[in-house]
Amino acid sequence: MITKKYRRLLIGLSFIICHLSFSVALISCADWDDHYEADKMLLDTQKATIWQNIERNGNLSQFASLLKKAGYDEILSASQTYTVWAPVNGSFDYEAMSALSIDRLQREFIENHIARSNYQASGTINKRICTLNEKVMSFGGSQSYNIEGVNVSQANLASENGIIHTIDGKIPFMQNIYESLNNYDYPIDSVSNFFHSYDVKKLNEELSIQGPPVDGKITYLDSIFDKHNDLYLRYNAYINREDSNYSMIVPTNEAWIKAKNQILQYYNYRPSFEFMENTSTDSEKKLVTINLADVKYLQDSIVNLMLTGYLFYNNNLYDNKKLGNLKTGETLRCDSLYGTTRSKIFSEDAARLFEGSTRVDKSNGVAFITDSLRLFPWTVWNPELILEAENTAYQSSWVNVATGPQRVSIPLGTQNPEVTGRLSKNSYVEVQPLNSSTNPGIVFYLPGVRSTTYSVYIVMVPANIDSPSRETKPNRFNVSMGYAQENGKNKDSDRSWTVETYFSNDSTQIDTVYIGDFTFPMAYVGTGNYYPYMRINSMVPSRERAKYDRTLRIDCVILRPKEMDAYIKEHPDYKYDTGDNR
Repeated sequence: MITKKYRRLLIGLSFIICHLSFSVALISCADWDDHYEADKMLLDTQKATIWQNIERNGNLSQFASLLKKAGYDEILSASQTYTVWAPVNGSFDYEAMSALSIDRLQREFIENHIARSNYQASGTINKRICTLNEKVMSFGGSQSYNIEGVNVSQANLASENGIIHTIDGKIPFMQNIYESLNNYDYPIDSVSNFFHSYDVKKLNEELSIQGPPVDGKITYLDSIFDKHNDLYLRYNAYINREDSNYSMIVPTNEAWIKAKNQILQYYNYRPSFEFMENTSTDSEKKLVTINLADVKYLQDSIVNLMLTGYLFYNNNLYDNKKLGNLKTGETLRCDSLYGTTRSKIFSEDAARLFEGSTRVDKSNGVAFITDSLRLFPWTVWNPELILEAENTAYQSSWVNVATGPQRVSIPLGTQNPEVTGRLSKNSYVEVQPLNSSTNPGIVFYLPGVRSTTYSVYIVMVPANIDSPSRETKPNRFNVSMGYAQENGKNKDSDRSWTVETYFSNDSTQIDTVYIGDFTFPMAYVGTGNYYPYMRINSMVPSRERAKYDRTLRIDCVILRPKEMDAYIKEHPDYKYDTGDNR
């Protein structure tokens, strides 16, 4: 039997228990509501696009404003999946970014903070991310994360079409060499305008999203374009690629104008000129008139290509590697540099080329800004021409009472040791007289000629080049030129331009015979397969046949710019490229 005392105690305990139960119930309901609201918010962000989530986040209003200005509100509302590293308000210079042109805003800021696909921040990560502007970023961390050293303040904000990470600053943007061809920091708009005149945009069908066909043609809901430039291929220099490593000599406007005015003199063209067709006999000679469509355009194009063709160097090859560490004010010390157009520049010329330049690091190499292109003209613009006589491309079908021409090869190690000198390309051409009373002759076309004065040489080969027992005698020959004069009329020259009427070689050696200096009034480079020509005739009178050899053995013809010839004579140790013609 429960007494009144105990009943009152039970009632009190019941009241306390009920009160506690009610309080716990209230607390549980509050927690559930909070949890429900958090889940609801998460569901809301997941159901919204990246753009919608950024737009309604008050802490990202500056970034949202720039996205909308650059047209990325629409892109981030599309179905493609993106990850966005969104800098919070006040963590970057909003006014400076707002002042950029749309192109620069997109490339240097917006696309620098966006990548395709989902990149979550969880666990320990160390990833290399390719952003929309093709920059490679380092994204990593464990528990706390950063991208290129910029801290992530809030990670993994899920959206319908990707993820947002808010960050405490702007991701650094570093230009590659191609992007730096502008006039933002240096006065280089001359080379910039030339290079960008070759820019085109090409649709990337693989990355673009196809839409429904319209009138039988493919349409795209999201079109992705790649920038392309034909000069990449022409110069074999892909200065737009982030995984490349190049050095580029970048001329200022002052350097560009000075060099262009210098180069122009070597590229004097005529709107029309006469050309002697390749014929087999004198009686079949035929002059044809060649008309050039736009001489000014041709000249400007050739000059620009000559000016820019040697500016690029792959830093991963040979002594080019030294360019990667060359500092402003240092003297380059190397054996030689190889340009991407296969030009070879030896030590003296290479060191001069980088004198006075300013080094500027880029994301895919180095730009060397210079106020002067310190190159001798013959290094690139007006090169020495070495025409291999055995090359049938240079031989006219005309020969004068002769058999041949015949190519003769002298493999390494088989040359007669009594004969000094070295054969170019280990071969030569031989032209023999048709009979015992004739003097043979041959005509060579001369491609690559500029409007300049050349010192002309012919390299002659003795008869005993491969046999000590063979009798050897010097040759006696004359030389004439066929070319277009200043008025475009063809002239088959007499020998008044040469030092002497007849020439003779030293038959104890492979002899380089100086013929004389000759000036071509017009340039032939870029006009097509139309060239001036050189006629070489054996001239042995019957009374001197015992003294001279009538068979012509010719290794090569050398057209050396006169200014280069003078420099070599004054500097006998000077090393230069004797490679293929340019």
